[in-house]
Amino acid sequence: MKRRYGILAAVMAVLLAAGCGGAGDSTSAVSQSSGNGAAYDTAAPEEGWTEEEVAESTELAADGGQITASTGIDGVESSEQKLIKTVSLTMETREFDTLLENIQAKTAECGGYVESSEISGLSYYNTNGYRYAWMTLRIPAGRLDEFITVVSGLGNVTSKNESVQDVTLQYVDVESHIAALETEESRLLELMEQAESMEDIITIESRLSEIRYELQSYESRLRTYDNQVDYSTVTVSIDEVDRETVIEEDPGFFGEIRMRLSDNFYEIGQGLRNFGVWFISSLPYLVLICAVVWIVVRLLQKLIWKKPFFRRKKKEALEGKAEEKADDKPELKS
Repeated sequence: MKRRYGILAAVMAVLLAAGCGGAGDSTSAVSQSSGNGAAYDTAAPEEGWTEEEVAESTELAADGGQITASTGIDGVESSEQKLIKTVSLTMETREFDTLLENIQAKTAECGGYVESSEISGLSYYNTNGYRYAWMTLRIPAGRLDEFITVVSGLGNVTSKNESVQDVTLQYVDVESHIAALETEESRLLELMEQAESMEDIITIESRLSEIRYELQSYESRLRTYDNQVDYSTVTVSIDEVDRETVIEEDPGFFGEIRMRLSDNFYEIGQGLRNFGVWFISSLPYLVLICAVVWIVVRLLQKLIWKKPFFRRKKKEALEGKAEEKADDKPELKS
């Protein structure tokens, strides 16, 4: 009986140490009591303990519940710097299909992959015929600069954004939690071998389930960090244009005037072109509308003309004009 309480006291000491060291808040629920609701007293060892149990309990009590190098956290070596790099490019091109093929070929050459892509502008109702593409690429961090240099030369880059996120502290923190949880798991497994009652086994297995769930969560987060660090994210936005934007660092006064005049003349030409295309392509509708309007006008004229009131008015108007002409004629001399 005393040995059973000794095992439970050791379990509680391990749980308290893990709770203070950051292994998770879930240890508090297990460290409260057993099935009968009685709290365990870990202040002093019971009689009948083995020397190993007394030494382990004394070591944990001396540490004040803190996790030291023997429990896991201080034993984690500091990792190298973990940087997540993200690059965003906006490009223009007159060779849309060729640019897409070259970007995909360079991505495969660098050992990366296309995470997602979208191409729009292929609709029948797209009158100007220009297309648009959006690509998210994952490129190995070691070849990111090479990839950006090559891709920037394939088209006209109108904007470029780069960002770097340092996740070294978060990465080390996750590694520390994993080491602490693994140490706690191994100690609980040792205590499981010494457990003699079903109550002890249930208590230890409950905590082991929580530890394994937390380990899976932390390991998943670690894998996510590794993927983001090893493979940089590059987003490329591509516009198909008929005329690429000319970018000059310092064009000067007359150079800026020349550029703006060129842009304005180009826009005017495009506007006239679009109007001509619209007018010629809309001729069938315009002819149909004109024919309908002409028919409606003719019908209205005939309907209004046949009414008696208008015919009488016309007759009176004609008679009035005849009388005016007669009055204007000079009288013949006898």
